[in-house]
Amino acid sequence: MLRNIARTILALLLAAGLASARAETKAPAKPATEARPAATMPFNIQLPPTRPKEDAAPNTMRESISPEARANFVASMMAINPFSMQEMIAMMAVKYPAKEGLKFDDVVEAMKSKANEINFKFVGHNPLWKDIVAITGKTDTPRVEFFSFCDAVIARELLDLSLEFAVFLPCRIAVVEDANKKIWLLTLDWDVRWLDTSKNPNQMSDKLREGAIKIREAIDKIMRAGASGEF
Repeated sequence: MLRNIARTILALLLAAGLASARAETKAPAKPATEARPAATMPFNIQLPPTRPKEDAAPNTMRESISPEARANFVASMMAINPFSMQEMIAMMAVKYPAKEGLKFDDVVEAMKSKANEINFKFVGHNPLWKDIVAITGKTDTPRVEFFSFCDAVIARELLDLSLEFAVFLPCRIAVVEDANKKIWLLTLDWDVRWLDTSKNPNQMSDKLREGAIKIREAIDKIMRAGASGEF
């Protein structure tokens, strides 16, 4: 019974989320200081209780979720998932096409310049395509490079909240060439405002939430500068 209810809920949420995403494609980003909205459901139904508020020691790992529990959770979601694998990956990415005529190195320099302007530290570079060519000998490999940026203060606070945040740090932007030699900028979209609809009370503080949103907005500014070639 609960599984059927859960599947109905997930199906409705996916449908509502997709419609909302399409409707808000051109909507401006919400300000970082916006208050958290109340968690609401599109229909009146009693959900199982969530876990109570917990006090976790900073800078510690949580107990891992078992592979079986993770597999069961994902299997339940995938049973009603209408999206292809490519669509699901695309859903997790923010991406911008570079302006026509911009060269790859122009995009990179514009990103670094914007990062310096907004005091966001450039901390790493990985030209993966060179390794691919060297190992495979395939000289037609599209150019793919990764650039890492970081705000050390907010990163420290995120790690205090959950060491598992390390998998998202530092923030990484990929600059790639597609099959048509068009340049794209991409990053993982980890907008913490998605958590606002959760019933679970174990969430980040308002201060850290605003800091995390500012990181996302900074990465977005860096990507937009690279895509436009603005110095």
